[in-house]
Amino acid sequence: MSLSDQDVIRFSRHIILPEVGGRGQKRLKEASVLVAGLGASGSAAALYLAAAGVGGLTLWDPGVVTPQDLQGAIAHDWSRIGLPRARSAAVPLRAIYPENRMDVLEREADLLGDLPAHNVVVLSAGNWAELGPAAVRGGASAVFCGAHGADGAVTVVTPGSPCLGCLGAEQASLLGLFPDHGGIAAAAGVVGVMAATEAIKLILGVGTPLAGRVMRYNGWDCRFEEASFGAREGCACWHG
Repeated sequence: MSLSDQDVIRFSRHIILPEVGGRGQKRLKEASVLVAGLGASGSAAALYLAAAGVGGLTLWDPGVVTPQDLQGAIAHDWSRIGLPRARSAAVPLRAIYPENRMDVLEREADLLGDLPAHNVVVLSAGNWAELGPAAVRGGASAVFCGAHGADGAVTVVTPGSPCLGCLGAEQASLLGLFPDHGGIAAAAGVVGVMAATEAIKLILGVGTPLAGRVMRYNGWDCRFEEASFGAREGCACWHG
C-alpha cells in the first residue's frame, strides 16, 4: 500500500519527523486498530488515530449515545442521540480521514471474533479479563486506558510482557475496572490521547511502550507519575 500525493501533503508534518518518515506513515496507513469503547477516553483516542492516518479502524461499543455522553465523549453530538455509539463515532472519523477502512461493531458478541485482524487494540471498555488475553494471544498489542474523576491511567500489554492481572489493585482501579462513575471530561481526554500515542508508537516500532509500566495522570494537581510492575508470581500471565 503506497502513499498517495494527497497523503504526502496531509501527513507532511509526520513525514518530516525522523521517527516517522514516509516509511512510518505507510505503516500507519497499512495498520489496523480496534478501539473498544467510544466514551470520553475512547473518543479522544479514535479521533487522533484517524487524524494520524491509521488506515484501518474498527469501532466497537454496544451502547447508544445519551445526553450524558456529550459531557465528554467528543466523537458524538446532539444530532446522534439514540444512535449506537460506534456508528455515531464513525461520522467524525470518516470526515477526518475519508479514505479510512472503517468497520463498526455494535453487538457485545461481535468483538472477540474480530480481535485477530488488528495490530493494536485500544481498550477503554468491555470485559478486559477476556479481551486483553485474546488480543495478545492473537499477536496484537493491547493499550488499556481508564479515567475516574480527574485521574486516569494508561498501560500497554504486548506479547511476552507482564499482563494486566499482574497489576496491583490500586493501579488496576485507575484503569477503570469498576462500574460507571463520574469524571472530568478533559482529564479523560488526556488519557485517551496518551492511549492513541502508545498505539502509534507500537505501529511505528519507535520509542518505549508502556509495557510493564502504568502512567498515572492526576488532573487536579497536573501531575504525571509512573509505576513499574513485573510478572506477578502465581499470575497466569496472558502471554503464557
